[in-house]
Amino acid sequence: TPSVTPTPTPTPPVGTSHVVINEIAWAGTAANAFDEWIELFNAGDGPADLSGWSLQTTAAKLIDLHGIIQPGEYFLIERTDDNTVTGEGMTANVFGSFGGSGLSNSFESLWLQDAAGANIDEVAQCQGPNGVAKWCGGFASPNHTTMERKSPLVAGSDLANWASNSWLITTGLDALAAPLHGTPKFKNSVIP
Repeated sequence: TPSVTPTPTPTPPVGTSHVVINEIAWAGTAANAFDEWIELFNAGDGPADLSGWSLQTTAAKLIDLHGIIQPGEYFLIERTDDNTVTGEGMTANVFGSFGGSGLSNSFESLWLQDAAGANIDEVAQCQGPNGVAKWCGGFASPNHTTMERKSPLVAGSDLANWASNSWLITTGLDALAAPLHGTPKFKNSVIP
């Protein structure tokens, strides 16, 4: 009798991650201008392992990253400690010193780098008065409004893809329990 060779079970396709820098609180919060935070978002259909990844600035490495971002999830990175963003469900995924001096209030290049050293995403630079570089959204004191990405599918280097939080949708509280003018761990207010 002929032997029957079993048909191998096909391996399901592995999803692809698409991690982007999604929101930046470069001016801190009303509680403390040093309470900066950054949010990543996985717009892909597969999980992203951030082991060995980092956020970089022109001056230096901002912070090393680790952990997994599932598809459709947000990843909160806080400066110094886990008290920058408070409220229900607002635990930081990673926190650290942000290179010691944090983010510049005028502008500095910011990009996401994977474990192999490839640049995965970057943030656009806008032009302020007299051609001086500035962030493409957000405000410093007194409101400390965040800079939000309009679409995770459009390049972060496209300055038209960034805007200030609209104040129509906000989530989280600052270290003094006042509402933030941003949307940590939630859909950005500027996304239709």
